[in-house]
This record gives sequence, structure tokens and C-alpha cells, in this order.
Amino acid sequence: MARPRIQAEVRPELTKSAKKTLRAAGIVPAAVYGSKVEGSILVQLKLTDLTRAVKEGGENVIIDLEIQGNGSKSIPVMVHQVQRDPRSRRILHVDLRAISLDEKVTTTVPVHLEGEPVGVKQGGILDQLHSEITITALPQDIPPHITLDVSGMQVGDIIRLGDIKVEKAEVVGQADDAVVMVRQPHVGHVEAAAPAPEAAEEPAEESATEQAEETSEG
Repeated sequence: MARPRIQAEVRPELTKSAKKTLRAAGIVPAAVYGSKVEGSILVQLKLTDLTRAVKEGGENVIIDLEIQGNGSKSIPVMVHQVQRDPRSRRILHVDLRAISLDEKVTTTVPVHLEGEPVGVKQGGILDQLHSEITITALPQDIPPHITLDVSGMQVGDIIRLGDIKVEKAEVVGQADDAVVMVRQPHVGHVEAAAPAPEAAEEPAEESATEQAEETSEG
């Protein structure tokens, strides 16, 4: 699939009110930085172009960014960080990382689960402990997501970070970290059964002296 191409314009430092005006017009302030860029380049681009590229290519999509006013050159970039309004979730600002297609990058990739575990059908509970994992790979080898087939998992089974293999990529992290597990359901508190009543004591056997006294009295 061809890489999406987005046009951006160089912008100056903006006041808060100027940024607000841009966003109202559907324009997002952004900054481009990375080893292939001197310092950082302040740009602005259309929100619709950015959201379309991410929707079609995933969070780690490679974008050919054409920067007008910077020699009109095209730079391959990846979305590094998105700042959103905490209430409306509207995008406020984007950091774009300039990359080299022949240099590996480290990034996070979403983890998707596929199938219903056997253990869940038997009453167990599926726990996904990590919704994404970190990998290192060439930019073009980064998958949009990683799919784990959990259909064969029994109660007590665990998929750890070291069990996950990603083609043309290295998984980063502690190999024994649990990513997905099927556990026993939590058992509520069960009151201990009341102790059985003690058996009545058997009457003590009469002593030989008592028996002799009863005989003499008879």
C-alpha cells in the first residue's frame, strides 16, 4: 500500500488564541523533529488528512510529509505523540518524528486477541494485562497491530512477552512479563461449617469396689 502523503505549511510560534483559531478552521499545529531534522520544524496541517492517514494505516503509519516553505521537500514521518483536549478528546497538537527508512525505531504496537479460550468456556476468566507491547523494527516492518490467538488457552495458561514472536521485529521488555492469562474465577467467602456437636460422654464403668458394695447391699 502506498504511503499517505500530507501537505503541511511552516508556521511561526503561535499564541494560544492563534492556535484556537487554527483548530476552529480544521488545522492542527504540529512539530517535526528527529535525527534527520535540525532542531525542530513548526508546521500546521489539515486535521482530516491526519485522521484519515492514521485510520487507514494505524498508529504507526509512515507519512510522507510535504512541507511547503521548507524547500518543498518530503520527509517520512511517524506520529510520535498526540495532545488531546481531556474533555472533548479533540486533537490539539501533534509531534511528528522524522525517520530514516533504513534505521530501526522503537515504538509500541496494539495487541489484539483472537478467539475464545477453552478455559473461559469452562468458567475461567480471560485477563489481558497489556493492551500494547514495545518492539524495535525498520519503520516499514512495523505491523499495525499484533494478533494473539487465545482460543487454545486453558485455565492457568499464560502468554508471556517472551512467547510473542513478531516477523522482522524484536520484542522489547522482560521475557517473563505476563501479557494474557486465563485465571480461575474469584471464589467468594464461604463460611466455615459449624462444628459438629460433641458426642455425649459415655458413663464411666463402675469400679470393682462399687460393684462389690452393691452386691453386699443386695
